[in-house]
Amino acid sequence: MKRLGRDTLSSVRAFTKTPAYDRAATRIGFAHIGVGAFHRCHQAEYNEDALEAGADDRTEIGVNLRPPSIENQLTPQDGLYTRLLVEGEETEARVIGSIRNVLDAERDHAAAVTALADPGIDVVTMTVTEKGYCHIPSTGALDWQRPEIEEDVRRSAGRLSLPGFLAEVLARRMASNAPVTLVSCDNIPGNGHILKTVVSDFVEADDRALHAWVADNVRFPSTMVDRIVPATRPEDLKRAEELTGLRDEGVVVGETFRQWVVEDDFNRPPPRWDFAGAEFVGDVEPYEFIKMRVLNACQSALSYLGALAGLGTTYDDVSDPLLRGFVERMILSESAAVLPDVSDMQVAPYLKLTLQRLANPAIRHTNHQIATDGSQKINQRILQPLRERMAKGLASPLLEAAIGGWVAYLAKSQPAFGAAWQAHDQIMPFVVETARRASGDLDAFVRLFVGNRAIFGDTLADDPRFAARIVTAARAMAADDVRKALGAAMDETAPGVMV
Repeated sequence: MKRLGRDTLSSVRAFTKTPAYDRAATRIGFAHIGVGAFHRCHQAEYNEDALEAGADDRTEIGVNLRPPSIENQLTPQDGLYTRLLVEGEETEARVIGSIRNVLDAERDHAAAVTALADPGIDVVTMTVTEKGYCHIPSTGALDWQRPEIEEDVRRSAGRLSLPGFLAEVLARRMASNAPVTLVSCDNIPGNGHILKTVVSDFVEADDRALHAWVADNVRFPSTMVDRIVPATRPEDLKRAEELTGLRDEGVVVGETFRQWVVEDDFNRPPPRWDFAGAEFVGDVEPYEFIKMRVLNACQSALSYLGALAGLGTTYDDVSDPLLRGFVERMILSESAAVLPDVSDMQVAPYLKLTLQRLANPAIRHTNHQIATDGSQKINQRILQPLRERMAKGLASPLLEAAIGGWVAYLAKSQPAFGAAWQAHDQIMPFVVETARRASGDLDAFVRLFVGNRAIFGDTLADDPRFAARIVTAARAMAADDVRKALGAAMDETAPGVMV
């Protein structure tokens, strides 16, 4: 079967939407770092809608700093790919054309830097996951001890950490006096502030003149992005082939829901994402808090607890009455007390929508996929609401049960505690060393783990009562008694009200 591309686009089957604008008449005015499935199913689609509306003439060049290779997927297809939206038994296919070119920095680093240094690039967006920012989760500061940062400090070119790569790009832009807006689209609270911090810290240590130029010529707006995009499966490739009539190696799959809230802070002509439904606001933080402490908190808690309960996907988790009831009560009885009031994102209706989305049988995010890099996610989703409740003198048995589930999940990845699965997290060397020091004693493992200040911060790491409660929760869950442990935690709280 022929492969999707510029020369075969006209043969796409009639019921699949294809670009109606003239791609040849567009210009590359955007760049994106981290052209994974989420970007192709979210930001690139907003760009596509703006192009279709005639509101913008800018397409993008995409760059991946690390594997997987994006060139192998999209270069043979001239940047074109199929986006599938699924809801129950329904599937809608659309060919997206807003990505004009892609580059792998590991293959040709100089070309990637040159592409993003082009003065014609107005805006650089990025989705590199939480760990890609090389920051300390509990403080937001650049983590100078990260191996990739240590490597980039030693060299002036060929840098592949996000801060190091951007420092190279910005040095080139300074030489041509080309201001730019850098837009983080990852699930980190204050993601624009975090991006500014890690880039500014790296640049200041590297080149003080560049540091001063960045302060005056680079903007770092924060954003809140939302769409559930699971990993593409072989059956998704086959479904796209059936709908389009062409082979496509770049298929992405997502739910129908999407949302994008963007801080209105650009120093170049802003993208017209508003024509696709994005909101430009003065302060993104309230939207971030609700999304991360409701949707993302539910996803994280369900992934750990679901895996411990022997379940495979978030759909399985939310279909389980006990697990669903647990996250409902966790949010309504505990997290809601430290959430802002946003008129169009009231907590109870937003939670109801969240659980409906997670219950979509066509979206089956695996628990282990969501659990990946929990050390980079749990602070903003669960730990920070817990800290804020503690500051108010409020007990949080459900948030602590979720934390206990996370610690038990990591412990059970180790041979000393059963090696039930392989966990993926950048802190795995710390997990392995902690398990070695604990010598098969789970209580000791938990106490040592909770003492990690980079994750838990001083307040929690220095609180023996908190450590004791996490020990109790993790012990019960690691002993395959998840349901009993959750039931006990729920007995300590009054149910919230879902409206």
